[in-house]
Amino acid sequence: MTYLIIAVAVLAFAEIITLTLLGKRAYTEEVPMRVYSERFPYEEKQIAYNRMHGLPDDAI
Repeated sequence: MTYLIIAVAVLAFAEIITLTLLGKRAYTEEVPMRVYSERFPYEEKQIAYNRMHGLPDDAI
């Protein structure tokens, strides 16, 4: 009975080690951070319009 307990403990330990080294959670992919503009999207369109017509950027 003692050998059974030792064998189960060794197998559980081996499984934990293999999961941490080779498992899905062992490595994490870096999630790319979304880069937000300094302005709102509707302001971007207005600034592009202003630049086309020779107006300053803040003439919204």
